[in-house]
Amino acid sequence: MSDAPRPSAFLEAHDALLLLRSRSLSVGLIRRIAATPEWVRHDRVRAALVLHPRTPRPIAVGLLPQLRWLDLLKATNTPSLPAPIALGAERLLTQRLGEMALGERITLARTATEGVIRALRKESSPLLLRALLDNPRFRAEDALDLAERENTPAASLRLLAESPRFRDLVDLRRALAAHASTPPQIALRLLAAMDGPELQRMLQLPSAPPLVRLAAERRLAGDQ
Repeated sequence: MSDAPRPSAFLEAHDALLLLRSRSLSVGLIRRIAATPEWVRHDRVRAALVLHPRTPRPIAVGLLPQLRWLDLLKATNTPSLPAPIALGAERLLTQRLGEMALGERITLARTATEGVIRALRKESSPLLLRALLDNPRFRAEDALDLAERENTPAASLRLLAESPRFRDLVDLRRALAAHASTPPQIALRLLAAMDGPELQRMLQLPSAPPLVRLAAERRLAGDQ
């Protein structure tokens, strides 16, 4: 007997979803589902097709632009998907960031992949940064990029300075202390943790505010 589905008049999208739950579903049947307009017009069916390990790559790639952002996020975090599909989903997510509400971007930030994080860290929202700091894929280089950017707001710099994961990183501490928008009490606290060579390197940064520079020079003079 053929494993082809009955005519779509007898099957609903729910039935297609049930079929796609089987990891051993035949490629022929997957092709039939993907070719049935009554089924692929449903978001959940399109997502199930893209996420199925046996879906032919051209079909999955063709469906990617039609996925909702939450389904694209799931695709980027599904290890069994071929790299071209996962990377395609990541690229689409990055392109759609400007269309997403802040709350959606915050949700995305908590589990975003490295490529999406690089795009998200360009934004200045402290709420977004708080979510990124909860993401284990957010790395020291991401934190340093934010600390070295002139337009990073004081609230975000404070979050970086207080982050248990990154606050003891020497390069980050120096960049935060020298940032013009870092609250003075935070900058002075960071200075207190620096040794002589680190203070000297910090003074070489032209962005260091006068108050921070003066405090560093006094620390160095007192150590002599």
